[in-house]
Amino acid sequence: MKFSSRIRIRTWFYFILLTVGILGTLWIFQIVFISSYYRDTKVGNVRMVADEMEYGILNNEMDVDIQIMAVRNNVCAVIYNAEGTLLYQVDSVGLGCYLTQRVIKNPTNVSDYIQRAQESKTKDFVLPLENIQLNQSMLVYGREVVADFGNYYIFLNATLEPLDSTVNILKDQFIYVTIAVFFLSTLFALLLSSRMARPIINMNKSAQKLAEGDYKVKFENSEYGEISQLAETLNYATEELGKMDELRKDLIANVSHDIKTPLTMIKAYTEMIRDLSGNNPKKRDEHLEVILTEVNHLDRLVNDMTKLSQLQSKVLELDVKEFDIVELLDHSVNLMQGLIQQEQIDIEVMSYPKVIVKGDEVKIGQVIYNFVNNAIKHIGPDKKVLMQLLVDETVRIEVTDHGEGIAEEDLPYIWDRYYKVDKHYQRQTMGTGLGLAIAGAILDAHHAKFGVESKVGEGSTFWFELPLVKVYENES
Repeated sequence: MKFSSRIRIRTWFYFILLTVGILGTLWIFQIVFISSYYRDTKVGNVRMVADEMEYGILNNEMDVDIQIMAVRNNVCAVIYNAEGTLLYQVDSVGLGCYLTQRVIKNPTNVSDYIQRAQESKTKDFVLPLENIQLNQSMLVYGREVVADFGNYYIFLNATLEPLDSTVNILKDQFIYVTIAVFFLSTLFALLLSSRMARPIINMNKSAQKLAEGDYKVKFENSEYGEISQLAETLNYATEELGKMDELRKDLIANVSHDIKTPLTMIKAYTEMIRDLSGNNPKKRDEHLEVILTEVNHLDRLVNDMTKLSQLQSKVLELDVKEFDIVELLDHSVNLMQGLIQQEQIDIEVMSYPKVIVKGDEVKIGQVIYNFVNNAIKHIGPDKKVLMQLLVDETVRIEVTDHGEGIAEEDLPYIWDRYYKVDKHYQRQTMGTGLGLAIAGAILDAHHAKFGVESKVGEGSTFWFELPLVKVYENES
């Protein structure tokens, strides 16, 4: 539950932090910076009216359009000549116009503003004012216009009072908006955090069961694609872990069985020699032969397990060289002639006269021997084993039997040590049961392609490929 609470709280906290950040940004831009932004905009509008008035002066066209523009921008304006004589006046503000109430009636102010314009490097100025009588913020803009027939001075006055009321309205409105948004975002964050956290929490619970050894656990999918992909991956990993656990149990049981059986036989026959056949040479020799057979089986088992471990841990180095694979096939068959004749097995070899490949000849020979030995164990009623050598860009060796075959779901696991298609384990009468695992490890060390093709009731074909060096069609 600590994990559950922690992920929900963190997700909720991040959403609330985002909400506070957005609201804070809105407050800064809408309340703090709006005054300067509004003043800059107002100054821009006043300058635009001044531009039109300057154009009218220079072209002697002070028409009604200038008056309309002044009214639209809520400004009042006056024009003076260099002597301080009022030449033009437009008023859309009324009593709030500082120019008509203070400047026109006071020549000193006119002279002061003309001097400001003359001394300004840009020939204009912006002067913020406070109308104490009306309690209004405003600005006065002045500009000097140099014409061929004399200098003129444009003064405009605009009130900033709507800004103050607007800011107050926005502040009041934003208080309610902030409360509403914060409440809704908190509710939404709680719902969304719970919804996002739920599949992760369930996945964590399933992972804890998996860690405890429950390989039947299932990871649930989610509406979020990434979590669903993770669930599918974990489900696949769980299935593989379950299979590996089964293989581990089989390995322990089968190795224990393989070791326990000969040990039991050795112990029993040793006691028989001690108690019964010690003075009977014939019986003693028979009992000793059984003991020797069982010891040899144990020795082969230990050697095969050691060899497999060395191959899988990449300890053994390969002696890679060029050799004749056809000669190696014939040699492998000759090694098994006693068993072939005893079981009346027909081994058919389809090959070329001579094919040179590259690999470790001794270890490839062991692969072929193990494939043939496996085919003989599972030989069909026809008592036939087919060995083929196919040449293309590589050399492919196939060993085929017509026995019981292997189910499709078992094919990926037959290279695992002690994996049995038939779960009712019986001790191997030939070999140690590690032949295919050793063959697979040797071919892995060669980085060779290998596999098996099988159908239940029709038999199996084990194959592997080696790099081709040269092929001889006819023996020289």
